[in-house]
Amino acid sequence: MLATLPVLLPLVLGVLLFLMSLLMLIRRGVLGVLVRAILPLVLLIFSIALIFGGFDIMSYRQLLKESAVATVHFEKMSPQSYTATLITDDYQKSYFQLKGDQWQVDARIIRWHPNLTRMGFETIYRMDRISGRYNSLQQELHAERTVYPISVNSYGIDMWRYLRDLKWLDQWIDATYGSATYVPMRNGAIYEIRMGYSGLSVHPTNAASREAITAWQ
Repeated sequence: MLATLPVLLPLVLGVLLFLMSLLMLIRRGVLGVLVRAILPLVLLIFSIALIFGGFDIMSYRQLLKESAVATVHFEKMSPQSYTATLITDDYQKSYFQLKGDQWQVDARIIRWHPNLTRMGFETIYRMDRISGRYNSLQQELHAERTVYPISVNSYGIDMWRYLRDLKWLDQWIDATYGSATYVPMRNGAIYEIRMGYSGLSVHPTNAASREAITAWQ
């Protein structure tokens, strides 16, 4: 959980606006609320959105340098069907049933303008989803596709999407996807997922994964 400036700012603003809107509602009385409470109600809704947006940002992790963020182990269950075991660097384990011949992982990344970085806004990221893909175009079009979320937004406010959609923030905030290249699945293969400032990369770490990469290339 992050407790840095990008997180604390919306939380503090949200709490202050929440208290201000409540105070305005209380002072206006019941009848005043019905007639004149538009502004405090708007502030109340906005403050709640900021608070939950801050909690959503807390699910992101700070990127201080390029580092390994997870490993993925593959076990073949049947032709073109694998169990992928993803273990994050904080030892959280998840299982995914992937169909196909290759796999890919995506992450959400939020980068800040250099002026904001100097104020303490560090690049943050969150693992987003893992997916399988077929070598055959016909299978890609007609066979079962498998895409799974790695992390789930529990707060109802998707700050990454809002930051990405607000074009006037582009010069200050860069909310993008980081996607690793598709690499082959093979029984017993183990890959390391690394996160850097340019995005995600996947590296083979045992004989099975290295052989799979060599045969695929």
